[in-house]
Order: sequence, then structure tokens, then C-alpha cells
Amino acid sequence: MKPIRPLKEESEMFHNDKNKTAKKGIASQKEEDKIHIPDLDDGESTFMEWLNSEDKTSSKNHMVLKKYENDEECIIHDNTLKSDITVNINDGVPLCVSCQDDSCAHVGFTVCVMQLFERKGILIGENESILDLFKDSD
Repeated sequence: MKPIRPLKEESEMFHNDKNKTAKKGIASQKEEDKIHIPDLDDGESTFMEWLNSEDKTSSKNHMVLKKYENDEECIIHDNTLKSDITVNINDGVPLCVSCQDDSCAHVGFTVCVMQLFERKGILIGENESILDLFKDSD
């Protein structure tokens, strides 16, 4: 079993990794540009943070899964960016619409969601929410 590493501090997530080249750097608030988080591992860590949280909708989570449509799209609320992020899935390959990248943290989070659904064989009905799956049954 692979050990879960601690989530990087927010400031670490937004600095370019020396071994990777980010497509975008940190954007100024005045420009209204998105911040690119160029690390799939950060997405995996934020997924584990979200999955292990008691309140799946809490703003304390870096990212929150809002909607997942198998092999179509994943909508994530990024609490750091304070916006909803859409990751399109084409032929099993996720691409972040916001970052225009297939290796950002949003894609890493989505890959984990895809694996969860694939491994658990989870199917969601029309009137069922993703969050219903994580509620304790009484």
C-alpha cells in the first residue's frame, strides 16, 4: 500500500516545480486569470484530503467534488481559486478546461475520482447526489 504523503502548503502548490515547466505562473488578482497548479500529485493529495473529510462540502477542503459524469466530465469546486473547474473526459483522458492542461492538480483529483468509481462500481441514479454516497446510513 502506498503511504499517503501530507498535503503541500498552499504556497508550495503555486510555486513552479524546478523539474517541471508550468504553462502559467501565478496570476495577479487584477488580471482575473486562473492560477495554474502544475502537479498531478497535488490533485491526488487534495482528493485524499476531501475523501477523508467529515464534511465533503466544507470550504476547508482545497477541492470539493460537485459532479461526476462517467467518461464525460468532472466538476470540482476549487476553494483556493474560489471557482468551479470543469475537467472534460474524452476516451478516458481528462483535460482541465480552466488550466488547458492534462497534468494539473484538477486532473489529478479527477483521475482519483475516476478510479474510485471504477473500482467501486459506483453508479449514480438521476435523483441521487454524489454526496449521498458518503452519508452514513442509519
